[in-house]
Amino acid sequence: MFIINLLKLKAMGTNFTSSSLRALIATFIIAFFSLNLAGQTTHTVAVTDFAFTPSQLTIMAGDKVIWTNTGSMSHNVNGTKATFSSNPESFGNSVGLNWTYEFVFNTAGTYDYHCDPHSTGMKGKVIVNPKTTDPLKLTVNFTAMTPHIGQTLWLAVIDQATMMEIGRVKQMVTQTFPIEVPGIETGKSYWVDFFADHNKNGVYNAPPTDHAWRLPLDNVTGNSVIDFVHNTTFTNIDWKTKLTLRFTAMTPHVGQKLTLFVRDNMGMDMDNVVVPSVAGPNFDVLSWAIKPGMSYNLDFYADHNKNGVYNAPPADHAWRITLDNVKSDTIVSFVHNTNFTDIFLQTVAKNLAGKVDDIQLYPNPASNYIELKLPVNHEKVSSLKVYSIAGTLIHQKVFSGNAESLRYDLSKFKSGIYFMEINAGSKRDILKFMKQ
Repeated sequence: MFIINLLKLKAMGTNFTSSSLRALIATFIIAFFSLNLAGQTTHTVAVTDFAFTPSQLTIMAGDKVIWTNTGSMSHNVNGTKATFSSNPESFGNSVGLNWTYEFVFNTAGTYDYHCDPHSTGMKGKVIVNPKTTDPLKLTVNFTAMTPHIGQTLWLAVIDQATMMEIGRVKQMVTQTFPIEVPGIETGKSYWVDFFADHNKNGVYNAPPTDHAWRLPLDNVTGNSVIDFVHNTTFTNIDWKTKLTLRFTAMTPHVGQKLTLFVRDNMGMDMDNVVVPSVAGPNFDVLSWAIKPGMSYNLDFYADHNKNGVYNAPPADHAWRITLDNVKSDTIVSFVHNTNFTDIFLQTVAKNLAGKVDDIQLYPNPASNYIELKLPVNHEKVSSLKVYSIAGTLIHQKVFSGNAESLRYDLSKFKSGIYFMEINAGSKRDILKFMKQ
């Protein structure tokens, strides 16, 4: 934009010599790349009467620190090598009132500084970590694990803010061993959850059946190390079983949306994972909703016609994989094929006791309305309630009569999965439907 404006000025009659124009453009390019390639983070320190706040900072090489004197007294920042010989380089300003001073720390190391007039108590420190593009790594060093030698240990690293798992490792236990997990990020905090399969049944059981622990990893500043010595201070970490659906040869759907529904044997959605745009032919989709001993349908579809909603095949491409009797972490491989399944062909009601009825919702998925199809001799329906997939009551409707077909207005509903509760006499049925 700067160069374009220069050319506009030239066209308007502003005179530049060729050398001066080249100099201006060169200056701009240097400034532009200095600002955009540095990846610089700015940190602030308040300078008040007798204190630097915060008194210690941990930053990355290339970051900037700005000190601002807001107190009523004269202060300065003195981090010169003449005063602190171990500092990698000098920084600082003159004593005065109402000033702002900034410095970019380009060299890794530990920097001490103080205020000259108040040097006995007004001190600060800046720890500068090397800047690297390599992924940061957590290392957990296990010692004294004698009670679990020969058992399996599982470890997961979980982002405290999002509760999303960034990595997990399975390891055979010896007395002393390390586990490494890449992918931690600067400034983030994590839970490190792990358990030893003490009863050797292959799945997680709450302590003391299995031995489990949770350790914090707060405010990551670089590669991190946790030293763990076996103890009996257990924590029930509510370990999640991991499902990996491994896709290959998905070339026909690159750039399309892909949606996975993890459904239990009652047809209830346990998880709904959306890939907004398939990036390549081979990729993984993860879920932590499966549980040992349970069976599931893995229903998924690619939005082949790109209209943003589900349409029965072949308009969209949909598949179903049956997952029986989950044991533990499970990997399911899927190779693209044309053996499609309409994963929303029909919704059959199942009451809380699991009894199958002849109640149906049509159409499903639905757009503006959905109809409740009832058997002729079905009890009088007194009310309908609609819940979100999270279990929140969205809407309810009371009926004064009964018919073979009852229509429900969905025009104001957002797209998604819902559950409909049908109350008729002493019966209470739950049906699932999708609003497009």
